Amino acid sequence: MPLNLPTIIVIGYNRPKSLSRLLGSLRKAHFPPGNVRLVISLDNSGMEEPREVAEDFDWPFGEKRIIAHKTRLGLREHVLSCGDLTEEYGDVIILEDDLFASPYFYQYTTAALSFYAGDANIAGISLYSQQFNQTANLPFTPVDNGNADVYFMQLAASWGQAWSRSHWIGFRAWMEKNGTDIAHIDNIPADIRAWPESSWLKLYNAYIISRNKFFVYPYRSLTTNFGDPGQHFNIASSRFQVAIQQQEIDYQFAPLDDSLAKYDAFCELLPESVKKQNEKLAAYDFTVNLYGCKDCRSGLQLTRTSQKGLFNFSLSMKPMELSVMHDIEGDGIALIDSAELNSASLTAPKTEYDMYRFFYKFPSVQVILFGFRERIQILLRSARSR
Repeated sequence: MPLNLPTIIVIGYNRPKSLSRLLGSLRKAHFPPGNVRLVISLDNSGMEEPREVAEDFDWPFGEKRIIAHKTRLGLREHVLSCGDLTEEYGDVIILEDDLFASPYFYQYTTAALSFYAGDANIAGISLYSQQFNQTANLPFTPVDNGNADVYFMQLAASWGQAWSRSHWIGFRAWMEKNGTDIAHIDNIPADIRAWPESSWLKLYNAYIISRNKFFVYPYRSLTTNFGDPGQHFNIASSRFQVAIQQQEIDYQFAPLDDSLAKYDAFCELLPESVKKQNEKLAAYDFTVNLYGCKDCRSGLQLTRTSQKGLFNFSLSMKPMELSVMHDIEGDGIALIDSAELNSASLTAPKTEYDMYRFFYKFPSVQVILFGFRERIQILLRSARSR
């Protein structure tokens, strides 16, 4: 098989309808001539329906292979086993069954894998466009990156991702050395650190953070997440649904070193990118903490506060970084010494309220009560199922 034809690996468990929906989206996608291999890997759920869906699915673009595990692996071991298929296939595209793919997902992924093949700082390719900061529980919008169709994050993707053999070898070598204990690794967001041991993504994030690597993310998403009930969601959720690309484009990529849109694991723009746009900050060493999720106890930080700092900017433009990058003076953001910052104010109700108003229209009382009632119902259902 030519190395430039990635193998598609679909991961399934106990959601036959979800699996069928994903496979249907793949059937409608555009592929180059040649043998585009499809592997459907099914963990043992005790259900026959997922295997039946896989067997009945017609794949006219190349070889179809079904891996039906005889024992229950669990999500982490299942994904790791699929990543290990890079040893056999080289480049792979991993898609879990609650995803839906754009007709152009294969062109994008093939082009991205090829462009970044020689960059040792790249640890994988995301098909999903990140538009929500899960650590802060708030929207995320990446800054413009010129003519490039991608931006970069120190977060691994799990809702459609591609790995080359070298990407996966690097991760497996790190796992061999570090195991699954990530307590000693700094700069991991608290929510990621608290993920269960069943999470492979927790380990991959620790790997790229500790090695200062990045994932490539598209501005136009090539996958979307249905949030079907399963291991990730108790009820169906549209929270992570995003618009997917509908028309063919000529993808443009930029080298990591030349890019402006580079983010850490907290979805915060790197200081070097801020300094490129606002020269008066160039001489300062600081941490970007606009979402307020980092535990900064010393040094300068760029954060949301009404306190007087070395420089003060207006919390007005979206994304937040643009007010700083374009030197919009005002209130709401400051470059300030962490020792002088009233850290309690970052989590005060008024601060959270102001942040909510910045991103959203405040909901009515009826909407708040309905959401509260739904949350109680979920907790009761969860308690009865134990």
